[in-house]
Amino acid sequence: MGRFVLRRVIQAIPTFFGITLISFCVLRLAPGDPVLILFGGGSLRADEIAALRSAYGLDQPIPIQYLRWLGHVLTGDFGQSFLYKRPVSEMIQAALPNTLLLATLALLLTIAVGVPLGVLAARYRGTWIDQLIRVLGVAGHAVPAFWFGLLFILILSVQFRLFPVGGMLTVGKDAFDVPDRLAHLVGPVLALSLAGIANYSRYMRAETLEVLSQDYVRTARAKGLRENVVLSVHTLRNALLPLVTALGTQIAYLVSGAIVIEQVFAWPGMGRMTYDAARSKDYPIVMAVVVVGSTILLLSYILRDVAYGIVDPRIRRA
Repeated sequence: MGRFVLRRVIQAIPTFFGITLISFCVLRLAPGDPVLILFGGGSLRADEIAALRSAYGLDQPIPIQYLRWLGHVLTGDFGQSFLYKRPVSEMIQAALPNTLLLATLALLLTIAVGVPLGVLAARYRGTWIDQLIRVLGVAGHAVPAFWFGLLFILILSVQFRLFPVGGMLTVGKDAFDVPDRLAHLVGPVLALSLAGIANYSRYMRAETLEVLSQDYVRTARAKGLRENVVLSVHTLRNALLPLVTALGTQIAYLVSGAIVIEQVFAWPGMGRMTYDAARSKDYPIVMAVVVVGSTILLLSYILRDVAYGIVDPRIRRA
């Protein structure tokens, strides 16, 4: 297993540098000048604009800018925000835990709801239970997460006042008020996990039906084992393989999808920070988010491969 993990880590290193290089070049080549956006180009002379670009290191060729930026990042220095005049590492440290909390709870809810729904649909294939779960799965794909979030706020927060409209903590409440924290989490977690629940229920239904048709499952039934035992002991582990395969993609979706959901629910995470930084061409923040996001993505793929190797030992021997 150690060599298996090491091989996956080595393969992830060039991928990481490729992601940062492409993102850096695309960001620099995109229309718009951060100096003109931040300081107002109409009120500055040409020599002042040139001086500001030189002060921010924007007058160098893109390859030189990338190498200088990469050298600082490898030492843990993400630079200073153009817009907020603060070290980017401090801003990441403040926002990242909030986004990870949101994504982790959404992932747990996705697995806790999507997997049982898929198994239940396979267990009662062709019945009204199966049809209902499949309809809910299609609806989960069809409804955009941001639209669901807006409906949640409009109906449950504004009209019925059951949940807060947005934010992470009610003004005036204690920071350790757990019920208030949970109330603020309900909306964004539901919106973020909606598509994942639909995906996992479909995956688990299809894979469970395939496993149930195998010879060893028929043998278990022939021995007189109860259907619940057949499902939980003989079927579930083999049916979990597609779930493990989709785990890395699901984590990536949750982290990236948080950008939109955090805007809808005014959640103080990396999503809102990235949106504001992208609008103002704040390069240090955007690239720091790219580094953190790509690191999380690659780690999720490594963990997925490790989990896959645990579930199916044949993968480790390949």
